[in-house]
Amino acid sequence: MGRGRKSVAFFAKTSRFKNAMFKTLNVPVLGRLMKLSMDAKGTNFTYIPVYEGVETSEGTALPVSIVEHFINEACYHVILDYCLCRKGNDCQEYDIDIGCIFVGEGAREISPEVGRHVGREEALMHHRRAVAEGLIPVVGKVKIDAMGLGVKNYNRLMTICHCCPCCCLTGGIHYAPRDVREILVRLEGVKVEVTGDCNACGRCVDACIFKQIEIVDGIAVVGEECKGCSRCATACPVDAITITVDNPGYIDECIDRISAYVEVK
Repeated sequence: MGRGRKSVAFFAKTSRFKNAMFKTLNVPVLGRLMKLSMDAKGTNFTYIPVYEGVETSEGTALPVSIVEHFINEACYHVILDYCLCRKGNDCQEYDIDIGCIFVGEGAREISPEVGRHVGREEALMHHRRAVAEGLIPVVGKVKIDAMGLGVKNYNRLMTICHCCPCCCLTGGIHYAPRDVREILVRLEGVKVEVTGDCNACGRCVDACIFKQIEIVDGIAVVGEECKGCSRCATACPVDAITITVDNPGYIDECIDRISAYVEVK
């Protein structure tokens, strides 16, 4: 059985220090040891854009279907009593009680003191509620979550977080070295583009937790390490940012990539 209530609550508090943690990864010896302990090479996760204006090829499902696929395929489901990051940061903007979802055989090890073991339908309903509340799903294999929860079988534990812009651990990843930044992979085929309607108000700059947008010569410019989370498009008051997926096979490609890191059946 995994860690109990007090241990997991302590782990949640460490998210307050995300910036310092990611900065430490740049320190030659200490950073290398931290990468080994967190299994940086074996970590892979992706933001799933749920912006209502996402455009896909005709007949192609929306990105949110990727999350639903993994929930449907998984053999076991646990919903934590709270979001680890929002709890640790005492979030005032979003509901702390919309907890992370963990699926796969490894989820069996999560203590009932910190989460409830649920069926497929309840997990899907929880996911949909989180999206309706304006939270953005992040899905993949993240060993640091397994460590915090005391799950030994981390190769069969998938994290499905629903992240807010103020507390999410990934909000500090821009401080990390590039090899660590690249474990957060942009969804296959996603394009984030700024149209001529941009009025340089800067709201997208404030919305981007990855520091990948800046105003240049009176227009917003998206950086090459954009993660495709869609927060900028949601924040734009004049709908000048478009999110498109021009790869008809993007769903299968994303599922195959993530499945190569973690097994959920």
